[in-house]
Amino acid sequence: IDQINAGKAVQYKNAEIVGNLDFTSIKDVTVDQKSKANRLLIKGSTLVYLYHVRSPVSFTNCVFTGDVLAYVHDDDENETHNTVFYKDADFQGCDFQGKSAFKYAKFKTKANFKNTQYSDEALFKYTKFSTDISFSNSHFSKEANFKYTEFPEAVNFDKANFQRLANFKYAKFPEGVNFKDAQFKGNADFKYTKFSEPVNFDGVVFDDDVNFKYTKIDGKSFTTYLLKKKLKK
Repeated sequence: IDQINAGKAVQYKNAEIVGNLDFTSIKDVTVDQKSKANRLLIKGSTLVYLYHVRSPVSFTNCVFTGDVLAYVHDDDENETHNTVFYKDADFQGCDFQGKSAFKYAKFKTKANFKNTQYSDEALFKYTKFSTDISFSNSHFSKEANFKYTEFPEAVNFDKANFQRLANFKYAKFPEGVNFKDAQFKGNADFKYTKFSEPVNFDGVVFDDDVNFKYTKIDGKSFTTYLLKKKLKK
């Protein structure tokens, strides 16, 4: 955090990070003006603070023993603290042993979560990515929450392992997604998810309930997509 406050690049490899890494504790913070205006109009509405990480952040094959927080909500004050990453954010090969909260986070450039492990909930709800993103070969021990997540470019979840609920409800994949050889041990929720080709579900294993209700691929129903796949074989 001190390095970010000093405007320096953050780079660690094969390190154990003890304690919490809280991006919402940096000094570069502003108030979201829309939320400020809403609070003036509606008493008790949520006030949003934005924390600006302007340095590149790289953690390769690191272990986080505490929480990694790019999102915090204060129930008492009804304040939400969100993080914006302006440079590359690389967490490849990292082991998140505590919470991993990236809800509402914005990644303005490249982000990488390939080969990551999550012991607690992986919270990426409402997260906004700007480029292609990889969660290839990642292991989610508890809920993987990608509800309402925006993936503007190609996404890789190939060989990912979901032990509990995989929640992709309302997520958007306008440039395609790769789930090849992914394993869903718990429920998989793709209700209202919007896919666009290319979509790869080859070799995927669903061990529990899966929900594709109201799911669309290129504007057509997922049932139509599956039927076409079957006819091609």
